[in-house]
Amino acid sequence: MLIKREIEKEIRAHLSAKEITILVGARQVGKTTLLKAMKADLEIAGKQTIFFNLDIQSNQPYFKSQSIFLQKLDVEFARQPAFVFIDEIQRKENAGLFLKGLYDSNLPYKFIVSGSGSLELKEKIQESLAGRKRLFEMYPVSFEELLHFRTDYKYEENLATFFAIEPDRTLQ
Repeated sequence: MLIKREIEKEIRAHLSAKEITILVGARQVGKTTLLKAMKADLEIAGKQTIFFNLDIQSNQPYFKSQSIFLQKLDVEFARQPAFVFIDEIQRKENAGLFLKGLYDSNLPYKFIVSGSGSLELKEKIQESLAGRKRLFEMYPVSFEELLHFRTDYKYEENLATFFAIEPDRTLQ
């Protein structure tokens, strides 16, 4: 079982917005795991999806230019609505400008991207994508998220009561 992340609800709610959904955070906080879970759920719901990871060499040629990338998407989806996941966007030089061009092309694709939470990446994306994106920052697992996981989400709706009547279990 995966640890449910608090931020997931907000990100899922943003999937219906036109803006680019950007998930940033430190390495190993679960960004890729969350994106893959969302992709799987969208596919179960009958939606078209594709997942790119810029750490994978075979994905990198599609990012040489916006034109090549759009050709790939058009071949896959024929300009029909689809969800496009791009992981490790910080590997793309001028990532903000690349994404800005895609957004400004007014395509039927929803872009969901993730990258390291470095200040440099955030600044580049903020500058290039003003009004075109929503930035979500993912942090390491919180105590509450871990507690829910450790109790199999049994007390998710009444955590305050759990703390009050089970103080010894919360200290383990």
